[in-house]
Amino acid sequence: MASLGPHAPEMDGNRIHFVKSKKLGDTVRYTCKSGYKRKDGVTRATCTRDGWEPNPLCQEIPPCGIPPALEDGDTKTAIKEHYSHNETIEYMCQRYYIMEGEPYKTCLYGEWTGHMRCLRPCIVNEDEMRQHNITLKSSGTKYLVHDDIIEFRCTRGLSTGTVAMRQRCNSGVLVLPTCRE
Repeated sequence: MASLGPHAPEMDGNRIHFVKSKKLGDTVRYTCKSGYKRKDGVTRATCTRDGWEPNPLCQEIPPCGIPPALEDGDTKTAIKEHYSHNETIEYMCQRYYIMEGEPYKTCLYGEWTGHMRCLRPCIVNEDEMRQHNITLKSSGTKYLVHDDIIEFRCTRGLSTGTVAMRQRCNSGVLVLPTCRE
């Protein structure tokens, strides 16, 4: 006759209860209380001479530390030193910068997940336009957010034709056309 092993774990709310004894080799389904995870993702525990396998049945989910900094951006709320599993933090970009990706990072099993970046604006430089013999086709802002389109015209002469007079801001990069006298 097989000997009796430890009591079987059973979930009830946030506490583990133990029910009737089990025999060696018996298996039971189990879950872990909030803030803990099953070891190696297993869903069943087996009664052995040394107790329940896996051992431990549940492991504490580690917290996350300070969230990573976002270049050209910041968090929307004050930063804490520790964050719990599934806790999120929201980011924002500086003025004229456009966010690529979701604005959230989430603490999952002790690691920050989520990817975003702040795309740089383009700034139209008067000196560079003068060197290329161009000006803005219409009066407007000299700050362009990522993906904005701007149009130039020659101040004198004709376009060389190597770069179009209509350009799109690409994360801080704006290619300027040139006009020859």
